[in-house]
Amino acid sequence: MSSLTPTASTSFSPSSATPFATLYPNADVHTVDLVVVGGGGSGANAAVHFHDAGLSLLLVEKEDRLGGMVDSWTNPATGTVYDFGVAAYTNYTGTVEFFNRLDIAYTEYAASTETAYYADFTTGETVDYLAPNVTGEVRALEEFYNITSLYEDLFLPSYANWPTPEDIPDDLLMPFREFVIKYDLDDMILLMWAEIGAGLADMLDTPTLYVLQTFGPQTAAAFMGTDPEYVPVSGRNQDIYDAVADLLGESVLLNSMVVASIRRADGVELLVENRINGTYSVIVAKQLVMAIEPTATNMAAFDLDKQESDIFDVCTWSVVNTGIVSHPSLPHGMIYNLPGNASSAALSLPEPPFVDYFSYLGEDLWQVIVVGWLGITTDAAQELANSALHALSAAGTISATNGTNLTIRAWSDHGAMDMRTSADNVREGFIQRQTALQGHRSTYWTGAAFANQLSTYLWAYNLEYLVPLVLSN
Repeated sequence: MSSLTPTASTSFSPSSATPFATLYPNADVHTVDLVVVGGGGSGANAAVHFHDAGLSLLLVEKEDRLGGMVDSWTNPATGTVYDFGVAAYTNYTGTVEFFNRLDIAYTEYAASTETAYYADFTTGETVDYLAPNVTGEVRALEEFYNITSLYEDLFLPSYANWPTPEDIPDDLLMPFREFVIKYDLDDMILLMWAEIGAGLADMLDTPTLYVLQTFGPQTAAAFMGTDPEYVPVSGRNQDIYDAVADLLGESVLLNSMVVASIRRADGVELLVENRINGTYSVIVAKQLVMAIEPTATNMAAFDLDKQESDIFDVCTWSVVNTGIVSHPSLPHGMIYNLPGNASSAALSLPEPPFVDYFSYLGEDLWQVIVVGWLGITTDAAQELANSALHALSAAGTISATNGTNLTIRAWSDHGAMDMRTSADNVREGFIQRQTALQGHRSTYWTGAAFANQLSTYLWAYNLEYLVPLVLSN
């Protein structure tokens, strides 16, 4: 359903029939101060802040749970819980306060270590790659931290301090490949790539600014051991967002999607469809907070104007699929995918789409990560994973598969992520124009497209920037 264009006589007064209520007389009509669309890490967190501020609100989420990229799976055979999406939460402004608000007991995250193997997943051949030693890795992390901390205030937790185009530091706009060479950071690239950076799809060719929004100085500090990372004591990250759902109660609309909208300077009206039973709800709100990626598909129901589309039309997104799989041919350890020339070229990484790794979890289960550009499907991602398995087997790197595919135990398509644009666009004022969308047509924005990719930085963005901005209006 396309968005409707309001006439000059359209009124959002709760005392009158709204346009969508007129078209859908059986729909429930909700009049609230604010509606949040998207119940991932940023949207759910923002909704809690607005709830605590005393605003009436609704949180609209298309899935059957809150939490977005959190993926918690329980092995039905053993009861063991595996988090194969968001792994842990770096300590940052507002992190422990959010856990405490939700009565979530937390503990420091302890990363597991496995024997590392290296292979080219396109040929299946082993790669003679010698990983950096710990001393070199720590040195590179420290150098990275020292340099990027100089710029942190410009982009974390928000772009509130972002400079005018002529004052943008060159370091932030050069391709990350050049940044790595400039500061001799080769020894941290595999760590950065394997842990987070692969999700960018083309990390080395991405403007450094956007790499830092995925792996910034505080993330480096966490890997150096100077900043803690936390997880729920329960070992299940989904518990955080189940607690949000319990707190907000009937203010959460799960399995629900906005299918049409009217957005004006004096308020918004949304038509929401329940994906399970096909019923409609009408939401009339003074303000809208968008917490979803602004891809063309996601924005179809929101009737973007030129000011908005001029921003999002020049952006690109990568997509990450993550799964828990099993197969008797996979070894107990971590198999990294690296090009065959990685042994002689430290800055050689797989070309998208690619399988990032197979990582042993225990109980004959492995995590697999598949990365591609916007448009890659779940079927295509799983096919890539199976192709990698069979290539490794055919080359003798792992034992014979006898033609059998991976058994998929759990799978999650994280959808569009790591929104970015070109360095030239940033030089021409892209960030300023993007920031100017806040409040336009009674609409505010949170989420990775407007800040950082990682949850705790988004929580800080909400706490220090978005929530005060919305409440001031």
